Amino acid sequence: MTLCVRQFVPFALIYVAFAIPLGFVKFFASKNLTTVIQTFADQLKAQSSGHAPDPSAYSAAFAQAGDNFGWTGALFALTFFVGPLATAALIAATSATYLGGRATFADAYRTGLSRWLPMLGINIFYAVAGGVLYMVAIVIALLLFFALGAITLAAHTLGIAISIVVGLAVAIVLIAVAVIVALALNVSYFSCVVERENVIVAFASGIGRVFSGVGIKRSLLVGSAYVAVIVGISIVSALGQGVLVGLVRSELAGAIFTTLVAVATAAFLTAFMTIFYYDLRVREEGLDLQMAASSVLGAPLEIS
Repeated sequence: MTLCVRQFVPFALIYVAFAIPLGFVKFFASKNLTTVIQTFADQLKAQSSGHAPDPSAYSAAFAQAGDNFGWTGALFALTFFVGPLATAALIAATSATYLGGRATFADAYRTGLSRWLPMLGINIFYAVAGGVLYMVAIVIALLLFFALGAITLAAHTLGIAISIVVGLAVAIVLIAVAVIVALALNVSYFSCVVERENVIVAFASGIGRVFSGVGIKRSLLVGSAYVAVIVGISIVSALGQGVLVGLVRSELAGAIFTTLVAVATAAFLTAFMTIFYYDLRVREEGLDLQMAASSVLGAPLEIS
């Protein structure tokens, strides 16, 4: 909180450069989904009132959404290709500030540009790894489903109780793994930007630091707080947008509000992850002792 509050304006300005075009594109891209959802809602309401559904309304809604489908493609491209640049710039700024330095807007984006392509590579690595893990999870889930089904048929009431307990345990484990992987992704980002590691080393560093030793214990604790913050912010954003659209009757006002929330969220969560990253390095690698020794010897310390 201290890091974010004291430096909120510089951090926010760094992300605003990305958040404004993203909010603009998202505003028009969301109209595609809004049109289709509204049509389905209207037709369901009409059916509940005893009116026959109008098939042409669905085709018209999809046709209208298709006319602006380019905005959806632009949103994906902006998020996937440009998002890592803003993330790298924000990481550079928060890291420099945390270590007692100073990072200007230009400095942050200069560093971000130099690490842009490796950041894209990290996203691709995690996407591929996530896809593989997803397929493995599906296979395990199917095997577990059939096994629990057989137990339930054989043991009846006891089998049902066992199935419920095992199902809840598996769900908790899957959620915990997903949260830790999300933290590993962020740690890989920091390794890439702060330590200037290549894609493979940054990917392995994120996984290794989070899933081993003190890392996994801290990750479970920090991950719980991380999820709670994201859920809370998402609720505030959704409620605020709904109130503005409902009272002001302006989708633009709702879009501006969500953009402001996104800026504040990015600044806070990046500061949050900065503390987590350096905490891991202090506990596992003795980074604080290295920095103290460097200060005594009067020699500059390479954070990497």
